[in-house]
Parts: sequence; structure tokens; C-alpha cells
Amino acid sequence: MPGFCLEPFMRIAIGQMWQESNTFNRNLTRWSDFENWGVAVGPEIFEKYGQTGEIGGVLAGIRQWPEPPRELVGLARFTCWPWGAVESGTAKRILETFDEQLRIAGPLDAVCLVLHGAMAAENEPDLSGALLERVRAKVGPDVPIVATFDLHANLTRRMLTNANLLCGYHTAPHLDSWQTGERAVRGLWKILKRGVRPQTIWRKLPMFTAAENHNTFTGIPAPIYERLKQLETEDDVLAANVAMVMPWFDAPQLGWTVMLTTARRESRWEQTVDQLCSTCWSIRHELEAVDRLPPAEVVKRALALGKHPIVIGDGADATNSGAPGDSTCLLRELLAAIKIPHGALTFMVDPVAVSEAYRVGVGGTFDSEIGGRLAAAYSSPVRVRGVVEKLQNVEWTLTGHISKNLPVNMGRGAIVRAGDVQILLVERGGPGSSPRLYESVGLDPRRCGIVVAKSPSGFRADYDPFVAGSLLADCPGCASPHWDEMRFDKINRPLWPLNSLATPNEANWCESGWVN
Repeated sequence: MPGFCLEPFMRIAIGQMWQESNTFNRNLTRWSDFENWGVAVGPEIFEKYGQTGEIGGVLAGIRQWPEPPRELVGLARFTCWPWGAVESGTAKRILETFDEQLRIAGPLDAVCLVLHGAMAAENEPDLSGALLERVRAKVGPDVPIVATFDLHANLTRRMLTNANLLCGYHTAPHLDSWQTGERAVRGLWKILKRGVRPQTIWRKLPMFTAAENHNTFTGIPAPIYERLKQLETEDDVLAANVAMVMPWFDAPQLGWTVMLTTARRESRWEQTVDQLCSTCWSIRHELEAVDRLPPAEVVKRALALGKHPIVIGDGADATNSGAPGDSTCLLRELLAAIKIPHGALTFMVDPVAVSEAYRVGVGGTFDSEIGGRLAAAYSSPVRVRGVVEKLQNVEWTLTGHISKNLPVNMGRGAIVRAGDVQILLVERGGPGSSPRLYESVGLDPRRCGIVVAKSPSGFRADYDPFVAGSLLADCPGCASPHWDEMRFDKINRPLWPLNSLATPNEANWCESGWVN
């Protein structure tokens, strides 16, 4: 690739297209869903979201440069909470908006994009790669493109060949969105000011694993991510990444990715990637070994512990993993419990039930079905008779797992009490891993007996500091780890654990080598 601009005054464009798409959630993500999470175009990106997540980190990182750029150009910001694949017309509109904003922007010296890396549309399994490809076509080969991505991205050659530098999260739970933005522009500074021409060595691994054991702080993969951080302290290393992939993502080239971006091609970096790959492959069975309990048993176990609060993670209905958040499996068991000391908290994405609660009004008797509408294949509605305790919009700011200073609006909300169970009904999905969801409407998960977090593992970041214990539920759902129940049509095979593999070399579809 030709040399890059080394001029002292630079124009750098910044944009975001972020969503984790669960292709087993049959509810499509539409334009209105992005609007609910805040579409921004041009300078309003910085005005509204300059202190949020990766964009905030990018701006903070640029402010640390010895020599600031002449101008930061806002492109577009499209963010939506994990849900189903993006509707084709919406995807087309998003990509065309970036095209238009690049046209308006004029000549640029660099582009920085905030992506997820596991984002699909109805007719495009690699939406992140599609955007990078279009941006490259617009700016040409001489303009460096850097991008951030989620630790659960499904990285593709298309992404690597159209970006000069990809920089991913190093933590799960994801607590480093801001820092990832900073890391990306540190690399960009080396490209622009030191004349570094990034070289990336990568290898795809034919594996995916359950998300419950992806904890990079205290879990099985922790040593891998410590090694990545060590590598990035070396001056020649621009980025070191292991993407553990979003497993509920039926797309070609699905699998883990190990990747190292350096200032020059050297055999030692190839050896480093090989060593990381060997370590990743060696822990796959451990990562799949998760202790989950069926709904009735997990509630029984929580009550038997005799302490509070106990958080139950319902990974199969995890709104953070793109599930609808309307499973009634755990709700049925909570309602069936004779007595729950200190009560239980759960939430349900059900706009129909919310409307019924508003019709009844505060203090009125709620007698209607809840849940089981958005993913009817996995659970059915349950009739609930209770009292409407509160009606309130569910709006708050997320700082913790997944983002920092992210405005959250889950629409209208209603608290319905049925016996010892308080159910927070919301119109739209959102962070099911955070206690702030409950706190935003005046509920206190610290004082309850059982609290449900619709999350496989990310909930630990915000719940572990105060809970007395945690359990994992084994429920059906479109984010279930029962892989034999999932219909994968687009993936490359063989792919572990769907297929038996002794070594990764048995999967000849996996790509590897140097790019750029």
C-alpha cells in the first residue's frame, strides 16, 4: 500500500456503525431501532456522543497527540442494541449515509470507525466489512483507515484488507470501550507521524465457545489477554487481538481470530500468533464446560442458599446477546415459588403488556399475559395477575459492561407486582446485564432475594461487587448454548464444537497469513 500523509495539518473523519446481530432472533433491526438509540450525522456526533464509549476514547486519544489535527470531521453514528439482523433497506440507507457524508467531507487524511464486527443484514453477513470496503473505495488507497471492534467480532479478510489497523476490546465483561478508542488512535498517530505502514499477521480458528466462560479478568482466557497487553507495550506492535466471536451469528468464516499488527513483517510475529492460536485451541473444552441449572432447579437453588441477593443469569434470553428479552421460563418458576424472602426482580421486553399496564394505571389490577410474543419458539406467554406499582419511562446512562456514558432509552416502563415478584415491563430491549436498569425506576436489586440478569457473563462486572452469589440458568432461547438446537446454514465447516476436530489444521477453510 502506498505511503501515507505526513503533513502537519490533518483532517480526520470519525464515524460509528455498531450493533451485535443475533441471526437467530427473527425480529429484524429497523431504522426506527437505530433512531431510538440516537442517529447522528456530521458535527452532532461530537456534540452528543463525544464522551461516549469508543468515540469518547478516540477523541480523548487524539487530544493526547503532541500535534493535534486541523479538523475532526463527523461522518455518521448508527448504534443499536443487539437484536436481529438489520433489515436490508435499513442497511442500504446506513451505508448510503456514510457514502454521502464522505462526499461532503472532501479530502481526508485518515478515517477512524467504531464498529462491532459481528453485524449482519438480511442480505449481507458482513456489514462491518461492507462499510470498510465502501470507505476504502471512497478515500482511495493512500488514506489510512483504523477501526475498533468488539471482543466478540467475527473478523474477515474483507475487514483486514480494507483497514490498515483493527483494534479490539481486551476485556470481557467489556469495560475498555473508551480505552480501545484511545489505543486505535495511538496506532493512527504512528501511521501518520512516524510513517509506519502496518503489517497484519492473522489466523482464523475453526471454533466458537459459550460466552459464560469468556471472563478475561479471572476466567480461563485471562492469560491470553494479559499476553496481548504485554505485546502492545512493544514499540513495533500497533495492535494485538484475539476475537472470541459472537456464536449466535450464522455467517461465513465464523470462528475465533488471532491477529497481530506490527510495523514490519518478521518471523517472530508469526511465531507469536502461532503460540496464541495453540493456547486458544487448547482451552476450548474448558470454555464449554459451564454449570447451568434448569429454570425450576435454579430458582430452588437460589432460595436454598439462604442469603441475598442472588443473581440468576439467563444467557439464552440475553438482551446483550441479541435475544428478545421476553422469555417466560424463569418468570413462571418465580411466580410458582410459594415464598421468596426479600422478593424477586425480573424484567420483560413486552410493549403489549406495557400498554395494558398504562391502560390499567397505577394502583390498578393487572390481569394479562406477559412475554413469549417476540420469540414464541422458545417460550409462551404467562398470565399474570398483580398490581401496577409504577409507570415511568426507562431512561438512564450506562457506564460499565459494553460502554461508558451511553444514553439508554428502553421506552415506557411499568412495574407490576405479583406476590413476591416485581416485574419491570419495558417496550424495548437494552442492557440486561446492569443493575442500573432496575435502579433507574427506583427498584433496588441490592435489597432483593433474587434478581434476574438477562446476560450470560457480562452481568458479573456490575453485580459481583454486591451480590451474595450467582447462578446460571439453562433455558431455551435464541442465545442458548445448546448448539445442536441451532440451525447454522451459512457457516464454513468443519467448525468446533459442531464438528469433531483434533487440530485446527483439519479445517482447510480457515485463512491465515500477512495482509497489507
